[in-house]
Amino acid sequence: MPPRPSSNPQQFIQQAPVLRVRRVVETVNFYRDLLGFNCDYQTKTYGVVWRDNAALHFTQGEPTQSGVKHFFWLIDVNTYYDEVVHKNVKITHEIGDRDYGIRDFGVADNNGFTLVFGQDVD
Repeated sequence: MPPRPSSNPQQFIQQAPVLRVRRVVETVNFYRDLLGFNCDYQTKTYGVVWRDNAALHFTQGEPTQSGVKHFFWLIDVNTYYDEVVHKNVKITHEIGDRDYGIRDFGVADNNGFTLVFGQDVD
């Protein structure tokens, strides 16, 4: 895992992809209600969700990503898995230790985007 973000970055503060989605409000609600993200800006055509230092932006349009997975580094992936596994979220791959040294799990959001949450295996 890369070093955790510092409170005194040299230049870059955060990365936040902008994803095109069919329905922004529905997408913001999915991330807020099922994945525990916060929302600090939302209209019918644009929304921003975040949790700690991770953020995603959504703009209205036809989703065009194919084969892209959004990976989130976590401090404790087991705790987050326990938080979301019993909600109405499609698990794309169950939590487990991978041969590449990461313990992770994946979910599909309401637009079909794959989100992977993981941490280094200690």
